[in-house]
Amino acid sequence: MKIKNLFIIFTATLFLTSCEIVQEIKFNEDGSGKYSLGIDMSEMMKMGGSSKSDSTNQQIDTLIVFSKMLEEKKDSIAKLSKEDQKKIAFLKDFELYIKADSISKQLKMNIGYHFKNITDLERFHEKLSGQNIKELDIFKGKLKPKSEKKSSKKDDFPNFNEHYITTFSRKKFTRKITARGIEKALKEKDTSMKKDNPMADMIRFKQRFTFPYKIKSVSNENTRILPDFKGIEQEANMYDLNYNPSFFDVVIEFEE
Repeated sequence: MKIKNLFIIFTATLFLTSCEIVQEIKFNEDGSGKYSLGIDMSEMMKMGGSSKSDSTNQQIDTLIVFSKMLEEKKDSIAKLSKEDQKKIAFLKDFELYIKADSISKQLKMNIGYHFKNITDLERFHEKLSGQNIKELDIFKGKLKPKSEKKSSKKDDFPNFNEHYITTFSRKKFTRKITARGIEKALKEKDTSMKKDNPMADMIRFKQRFTFPYKIKSVSNENTRILPDFKGIEQEANMYDLNYNPSFFDVVIEFEE
């Protein structure tokens, strides 16, 4: 299955049925780690969201390592302007995984980013914005609420961490929404949304954090501790976040 055909499926169906957006951060002892942002639309595939006119089995299972791609295309990149060369060099720490299978009804995409520290982690969105790479197009503008589309630049990359502050040390991990984030959430709150409204579950958000240390305590009851006590998971739908902007706030203390 060609990547361009995959884009057609995404574009035509993303807002027609539900999807799951997953963020994951894996920390190393030195503060470095890997951040990933993924979309899982397998449920859409199981509901018959793919094109009925295409009777062929479509399968793709691909990992694009941008550092290798930049090396392979270095001669072409060298012909670009210095500004464009600097911008595209930001991709060296990224990788993109695509899995689409019409037989097992799976449709997933995941962008991984290797960061050096928390400050570098916060540059994830900055390094991807404005990149003219077709494999990244599906993430540009497709995940934003319709209310944001008109005011957003065409090449903006969705920034799910814009209103969160994340810290990590040997003693603890924290992730909290900012005052500005709460203000924005309250301003855009949909008071007509009900818990049993099917639309509330159209988009689900999941967060997973893993650490090199064992967890001693977790402040948020909307959190599941992983079996090895070295990670947590949080999950919410649109209703949860609509009525509780601080749903994902968490303070984790580690064992000595």
